[in-house]
Amino acid sequence: MRGYESVFKAAADPTRVRILKILEGGRLCVCQIIAILSLGQSTVSKHLFLLRAAGLIKDRRDRKWVHYSLDRGSNSPYAARMLRNLRSWLNEDPVIAKDRERATIARAIGPMAVCERKMTLPARRRPPKKR
Repeated sequence: MRGYESVFKAAADPTRVRILKILEGGRLCVCQIIAILSLGQSTVSKHLFLLRAAGLIKDRRDRKWVHYSLDRGSNSPYAARMLRNLRSWLNEDPVIAKDRERATIARAIGPMAVCERKMTLPARRRPPKKR
């Protein structure tokens, strides 16, 4: 019962669901996740800790960066099922869509550039309006 409770409590928080949805696109460094969500480091770290404890994500250290990815090989049957179901949920949500756009930028510039920018992303250039 504890495994079930851990997974569902972790997945009940909107910020943690946002993290899971951006990690569907592949692994990200913690600094990239912070930049995408525009949240503080301690807040994001707490969410990542809870997701990892529930078996939904895993981490891997690469020199000074810690990369997170979905734990598709989790020992928890609840985590595995949650990740499978979540894949088809919220894909049309505007917040998730914006996060995915920001994740594309974060992946393109890489963790080093995000860290150098103090965990912010460059502003998106919009095409000039036609008159």
